[in-house]
Amino acid sequence: MRAVIVSHLYADPANRAKLHSLAGLGVSLTVAVPDRWAANDGRTQRTVGDEASGVRVVPVSVRGGVADPPRLQWDPKTLRALLSNSRPDLVHIEEEPWTQPAAVLLRLARRLGIRSVLSTAESLPRGYTLRQRFRRDRNLRLANGIIGANRLALSFATTRRQTVPHIVLPQIGVTPPSPLPKVDHPGLALGFVGRLVPERGLDLLFRACVSLAGKWTLAVIGTGPSQEELESLAERLGISARVSWLGPLPAAGVDQIWPHLDCAVFPARTTPRWVAGSSRGALHAMAHGVAVIGSDSGALPEIIGDAGRIVPEEDVPALTAVLQELHANRNECDRLGAVGRRRVLEEFSDAAIAAKTLSFWRAVSAASG
Repeated sequence: MRAVIVSHLYADPANRAKLHSLAGLGVSLTVAVPDRWAANDGRTQRTVGDEASGVRVVPVSVRGGVADPPRLQWDPKTLRALLSNSRPDLVHIEEEPWTQPAAVLLRLARRLGIRSVLSTAESLPRGYTLRQRFRRDRNLRLANGIIGANRLALSFATTRRQTVPHIVLPQIGVTPPSPLPKVDHPGLALGFVGRLVPERGLDLLFRACVSLAGKWTLAVIGTGPSQEELESLAERLGISARVSWLGPLPAAGVDQIWPHLDCAVFPARTTPRWVAGSSRGALHAMAHGVAVIGSDSGALPEIIGDAGRIVPEEDVPALTAVLQELHANRNECDRLGAVGRRRVLEEFSDAAIAAKTLSFWRAVSAASG
């Protein structure tokens, strides 16, 4: 199959593992990306190619701030020329339905008779402008297949197109590392990974730990505007001596923490403007064989599955009860960690997502032709 993918995400070479897996499955793959992107430190980087992997990366000039990728304006002439000259079997637009590149490419794909797939990760309605709403509705009608990053996103996108081929599939996966030996420690070693904002629910974890009997520690990885308030809360609750604030670690630094943990907790709470549409932290914990506890916010239950424990949002007693259970039975932490690692390998690795993506492309091609 000859395919074109369009997405800002793959301007960063660190996000291209799925692309390499698709090429390894025999796909002749061209990927259009912005010609520049924002690194984690905020600095603008120029996009580089990836020919050695068998993936052709085409940088496209863009206007706008790279710190807000969905609002970038891609050069329409380059996008049109790419599709017109390459004539792939399928074009996959991994940009939200209301964006400018989706509008340009879906119209052209329909005109050229090229099958199209549109991805979306938006799990809640947002405040669209009139133009964005028009684009979104039209683009969802034009797409031959729709991928939702989670069930909420898919349901939101297919409300008016329930018969179109569709699937739930994350955009990128996780590459599980070789297993590392666990570091011995007394008590239950807990971890929290995420931005320190109210919707991430760290305050709920603090309150749950207050009633947790026995020895325990909590490592907090991340930063955010609520940090000072959360530090004060830990002091008031009398648990500050057990909480370690590790800050915003790079990926390699977080990888060094996982062997020290028994369990990672993601007690997210849904708000009118936010829901847990994904959780890279939970996936990385599972990939490293760490047991996971999550709330039932958004996509967390479908990510965690049977590889952890799910508690109702903002139910502090329920969270305490699950923590106490794992404290009393450390073997259950090990069992859940092994199940989680296997789940990532089978469902959320880059190789698994690439294989599912290719299977869906073929289904869309068959259904459309």
